[in-house]
Amino acid sequence: MLKEISIQNFTLISEASISFAHGFTAITGETGAGKSVLLKALRIVCGEKTSSAVVRSGREKAIIEATFDISKNAKVQKILQELEIDFDEELVVQREINISGKSRSRVNGVLIPISNLQALGDELLQLHGQSEQLMLRDTKTHTQMLDAFCENELLLDSYTKAYREWLNVSKEIQEAKKQAERLAAEKDFIKFQYDELEEASLRLGEENELEEKTANAATGETERHFLEELSDLTDGENGLLDKLRMLEFKLRHISSKVPKYVSWHEQVIESSVPLENIIRELSRLAPETSISEAELNKINARLAKIQRLKRKYKTDEAGLIALCEKRKNELSSLENFDSDLAELEKKWNRAKLLVEQKAKELSEIRKSKALILDAAVESELKNLGMASAKFKTSFTETEPTPFGMDKIEFLLAPNTGEGERSLQKAVSGGELSRVLLAFKTVTANSDSTPLLIFDEVDSGISGEIGNKIGNALRKLGKNHQVLTITHLHQVACRANSQLAVKKHEENGRTFTEFLTLDKENRIFEIVRMLGETSSETAKEHAAQLLEAEYE
Repeated sequence: MLKEISIQNFTLISEASISFAHGFTAITGETGAGKSVLLKALRIVCGEKTSSAVVRSGREKAIIEATFDISKNAKVQKILQELEIDFDEELVVQREINISGKSRSRVNGVLIPISNLQALGDELLQLHGQSEQLMLRDTKTHTQMLDAFCENELLLDSYTKAYREWLNVSKEIQEAKKQAERLAAEKDFIKFQYDELEEASLRLGEENELEEKTANAATGETERHFLEELSDLTDGENGLLDKLRMLEFKLRHISSKVPKYVSWHEQVIESSVPLENIIRELSRLAPETSISEAELNKINARLAKIQRLKRKYKTDEAGLIALCEKRKNELSSLENFDSDLAELEKKWNRAKLLVEQKAKELSEIRKSKALILDAAVESELKNLGMASAKFKTSFTETEPTPFGMDKIEFLLAPNTGEGERSLQKAVSGGELSRVLLAFKTVTANSDSTPLLIFDEVDSGISGEIGNKIGNALRKLGKNHQVLTITHLHQVACRANSQLAVKKHEENGRTFTEFLTLDKENRIFEIVRMLGETSSETAKEHAAQLLEAEYE
């Protein structure tokens, strides 16, 4: 439940701190005083989108802080655990809106994204106003409302899973047929590409291997030429070895006659031995790789073919191999289409049967619980002054939808002798307000949301019906904390507590203030709502109306 809300610099509210009690609280005040501003602040602190327009003129930012008792709210506690936010029995939510339009949200002091705040807000409060009355006119929401009453969440999840599987198989069949049509139209082209690529017998890495062989062949040829030139240089007449021997002979001859050449002769002898060894070793060498011209031509032809296919199909070697496999699978798919389609259709039939079974389970529960809902809503409508009203849930079988195979619509006959008609057109705004309140009263026990807010649910209603609306809200307050904006004294006097909203001007500025009323001040507020502020009789009447609350 909501324990307190603190508001600063928010539209007409300069500063306010409001405490709330259990049960039914009526919010009253003159038109334009700021009652709806309070509800807007509650919506924003619970995640509604906002803008800089809510920041009070002349201020830099607006701050809204709400404190909730979550000791019995298991859903909120679970969300906080998932968000890894520490908590005890209280939850403090703060929303700060800057004049720039940016906002920051904190939960127990921890900054969180707006999406997480919205998830928390959905479990903290529900706001029922004209927008929800409009929802009642929209038949699309009737299925959701009935399922909530039936507590069909698990069964609906099971149905939705089966429904999605059926849709997926249906999509597979459609895509298979389209693919088959496309492949059939391109069969000759696909077969030509497959035959060409299959005949090429491509192997991943082959191109690199062939290029390496041609590179090695070129290296081997260079080495062969070198060894031939080396042989010509060192061997035979006038070769390097012969000239070296001739030099040694000449030096030996001259050194025997001229002593100064002895040392040169000795050095040549010393150096000629290793040099001769080097030359002999080099002469024994042969090229490491040797590829025949025929083999080299074959390699080059293979490389040319691979490179031609790469240019033709504008892809690399891996792409050519993948394309060949793809074309192979496409031809196989065409050949096996009839059998594959038959298997898919069997799968489709099984999925459709499961959808129908789950839909039947849903429908049976809905129809069974709808009888209970109809009777309960009808009973509440009688309590709300619609003694002759008939409420009925209509079922029409449909093809499978995301919500089952039922078209569900709530029907109402407000008066005796009138057939049931759609809520879309059959009822007035006042009647629709009572249908909404009756529905919420009936579903109060199954609705775990602790705070229910009704924005002028008594619109278009007066007199004795107002008393009945007040009694219904008071009854609803036994299971929930209920806040209601009302202009009817009949509704306000049945509240467990009352909050008055007043507006005044000061130094050229407008201020809104909130007053939690005691018994005496409630009497004055009820008198104001009666429109007879100077009448003693009105004061006595107001006091009598409030007696039941303070007995």
